[in-house]
Amino acid sequence: MRYCIDSCALIDLGERHYPENVPVFSPIWDFVYGAIDSGELVSVDYVKVELEKKADDWRTKFLGKANGMFLISEQIEQEYAGVVQEIEARKEFNLNGARNRFMSGADPWLIALARSMPNQCTVVSSETKSLSNYGLRAVSLELGVPHMNLLELFQAKNIGG
Repeated sequence: MRYCIDSCALIDLGERHYPENVPVFSPIWDFVYGAIDSGELVSVDYVKVELEKKADDWRTKFLGKANGMFLISEQIEQEYAGVVQEIEARKEFNLNGARNRFMSGADPWLIALARSMPNQCTVVSSETKSLSNYGLRAVSLELGVPHMNLLELFQAKNIGG
């Protein structure tokens, strides 16, 4: 199984909850870097752009180690166009300010990446907002793309267990 991870989940990993320099979290970071190296954990280049907006030691170190995980391709771009069309066509997706925010960020690109992968990818994020507020979890699930948060990922991969 492959996982497409969002910037909010990466920020939660490195800055908020599981700092890489704390030894008790070593199993998490061993998994993260191993999964990046094997291609099991990927993201889109727009997530890298979001991470680069703030400069700090952790982001610099992480981006140096994880540069190969950030993808873009013609196939992803074509799938992105399909995601946008689907959102524009379906009544479940209200026109509101949250929609504009969602559409201008990496979130629809992550869904496109997940859909473009063989056997589809599971989106990993920390989003908990509702569908009307365009939370990545809610939108992913509405569009038929599997989603999990970090704890669900750790459980699925039996990290620390």
